[in-house]
Amino acid sequence: MAFQMIPFLMAASTAVTIMGQRQQMKQIKANAAWNKYENELSFQYEKQKKLKEQAKLMSAQRARVGASGAQFSGSPLLIANADFEEFENDMFFLEKRVFVRNAAMDAETTGLLTAQKYKMGETLLSAGMTYKTYKQDQAAAEKGIG
Repeated sequence: MAFQMIPFLMAASTAVTIMGQRQQMKQIKANAAWNKYENELSFQYEKQKKLKEQAKLMSAQRARVGASGAQFSGSPLLIANADFEEFENDMFFLEKRVFVRNAAMDAETTGLLTAQKYKMGETLLSAGMTYKTYKQDQAAAEKGIG
């Protein structure tokens, strides 16, 4: 009677292990999604911060030019334009940083998920081999008894 329970217990153990590995895969995906969300929030915060800084800089430049009585053309305009181009460049690289981080997270997540899938396959193969060995041992024991 106890020998009849062994295959069932082996199958149950394998099923629980596979379920745990599937749960771990879900957790990996959830962590990746959360990290991307944090990345996006950080990007939006930095973007707003830089936009405010740029607005203050442009306002200060206009105020200085207005206070001096000069027209906003020529050198002051070139300086303001250079500052704005630098700002646009900073924004471009800020966006690229988010893209690169997300791509790196995607690659890492894919690697972790692949590793989990291999573990699941390994678990199934191991269970199959264990069951085969169990059956061979059981057959040998029956021949020895009979």
